[in-house]
Amino acid sequence: MPEVNTKRDYYEVLGVNRTATRDEIKHAYRQLALQYHPDKNKDPDAAAKFRELAEAYAVLSDDTKRKEYDTTGHAGVSERWSADDLMRDFQFGDFFGGRFGDLSSMFGDFFGRRMRPGPDAARGADLRYDVELTLEEAARGGEREIHLTRSEKCTDCGGSGAKAGTKPLSCPDCRGSGQKQDVKMRKDVRLVTLTTCGRCQGRGQIVESPCPFCQGSGYRFLPHALKVKVPPGIDDGMLIRLPGQGEANANGGPPGDLLISPHIRRHPSLERHGDDLYMVQSITFPDAALGRKLRVTGLGGETLQVAIPPGTQSGTALRLNGKGMPKVGEKGKGDLFVVVEVRTPTEMSDRERVLMQQLAELQQSSTRDKPLKVKQPGSSMF
Repeated sequence: MPEVNTKRDYYEVLGVNRTATRDEIKHAYRQLALQYHPDKNKDPDAAAKFRELAEAYAVLSDDTKRKEYDTTGHAGVSERWSADDLMRDFQFGDFFGGRFGDLSSMFGDFFGRRMRPGPDAARGADLRYDVELTLEEAARGGEREIHLTRSEKCTDCGGSGAKAGTKPLSCPDCRGSGQKQDVKMRKDVRLVTLTTCGRCQGRGQIVESPCPFCQGSGYRFLPHALKVKVPPGIDDGMLIRLPGQGEANANGGPPGDLLISPHIRRHPSLERHGDDLYMVQSITFPDAALGRKLRVTGLGGETLQVAIPPGTQSGTALRLNGKGMPKVGEKGKGDLFVVVEVRTPTEMSDRERVLMQQLAELQQSSTRDKPLKVKQPGSSMF
């Protein structure tokens, strides 16, 4: 008879003290999850260890669930975590190369059957893929190929997890319910506590002869290459949805979607604000005073000419119409703003110093010769 599994203490699973802060719990989970992720760890026990870590994090990362766990143990939080708990505090594009959905697949039935509403579940879990783009790539848009590992229903066992020629059996401990009841009488009150069945881990079924190809999970991880059409002008915070390219549904329903999340790299000279671009251009004091035409480098290395009017002040933004980012789903582009910064010389030749002194004297003389404006009663200085 198979040995009944007993859950370990969640703090012990993550290797932290009961007084650990949320950041310490997050750090411990990240390190251990990376260590036991089945894509990197080929040990047969890695997937089970990964699921155990995920369950511990799902509870301890939530203040309410953690408090209940500290008070009542596993019984207090049984069946009360979700995929959202595991997404807390993480951008899984950095965590697992862009696939937050492989969390749900990694846990197999942990999410696939128990967390979904049963055989009527409409679709599988969505996946997320983070893609990094330069500002020029975001402006051009176009087709891009991405590579990801996605779980698919095991073709050898049909997703049952049982070796070919066998099938899962109803768990004798919970009679297929996935839960066990502990009934106690206290002062004529019948108290019923529901806990996850330790033998089947809440699945309601046990696999005596696991499929050798998926180790009993019912899923296999397969690489995929997909073409993604990136719209010109895409920005951080936008999503590209690829319908039907997400996780498979454990109950035979349609798969989820794949969500492409762009991240735009910082440009060395241009800063983006919506559809507009900004750049800082240093000019000399004579250029600001007398005005001139300057050449600047716009998006994609385009050479642009900007006219600096005489008397331009430092911090003035000069607009170049239509030289910004394309507007997603619309015609036209944003603008490019050249913000001028008047540069004060730190070193001057003797000739330059003499000319500066002459200019200063000329300006002082001009100021003295100007008549003093006297404010009239009831008038404004501005």
